[in-house]
Amino acid sequence: MAKDSDTPANRRNPIEAARARTASAYEAARNRASDATRRANEQLSVYPLSAVVGGFLLGALVGAMLPRTERETRLIGKAGRKVAGAARDAAQRGIDAGREQLDQLKSKAVETVGEAVSTLTSGGKD
Repeated sequence: MAKDSDTPANRRNPIEAARARTASAYEAARNRASDATRRANEQLSVYPLSAVVGGFLLGALVGAMLPRTERETRLIGKAGRKVAGAARDAAQRGIDAGREQLDQLKSKAVETVGEAVSTLTSGGKD
């Protein structure tokens, strides 16, 4: 004799519940990703120099990882060393500017978090 809990409708409930939880988790993750993208776009519009510096540093990193060929060394020679030195100097200036931008972002984040905590602890009354 079959129990009531063995009916097909009851066996589907855990599946439906899991499906609902999965859909809910997906929607929450999608919302968080959308918020992160929106915040990143806002930061890029406020700090475009950071995006340029980041892109430059990423390109320099990829370029540094690629192996140098003998032909490249022979053809470029002194000019290559001169350009590399100038690029190193520019990269250092970019790193310094990026650090300055990052420090500004950190300060702003600390200020924003402080304001949020103050608002929460005061019960939202200002």
